[in-house]
Amino acid sequence: MKKQPSEVERNQTLRRSIIELLSEKELSAREISAAVGIREKEVSDHLIHIEKSLRAQKRRLLTTPAQCLSCDYVFTDRRRLSKPGRCPRCKNEHLADPLYLVK
Repeated sequence: MKKQPSEVERNQTLRRSIIELLSEKELSAREISAAVGIREKEVSDHLIHIEKSLRAQKRRLLTTPAQCLSCDYVFTDRRRLSKPGRCPRCKNEHLADPLYLVK
């Protein structure tokens, strides 16, 4: 009889897949979700855990911040890994996605 993987095992495998993807090239949350088959909103939760586990391995999750495509405002001070909803300067919602990379 085949054993079903637990939620913890599934998350670990997903996170390993995400780490492998991000070790190869810089990706947005949308690209990560498409590659591993999860919702885009779930990606930031996994990235939080990945960031912590990478520290133990002496590696880092690098983030290229989101940027407003209207006024070029860059979200350099943002701590959350999810995409912002709108620009604080011009209130526009047309933003370039943040990108993630593992080094």
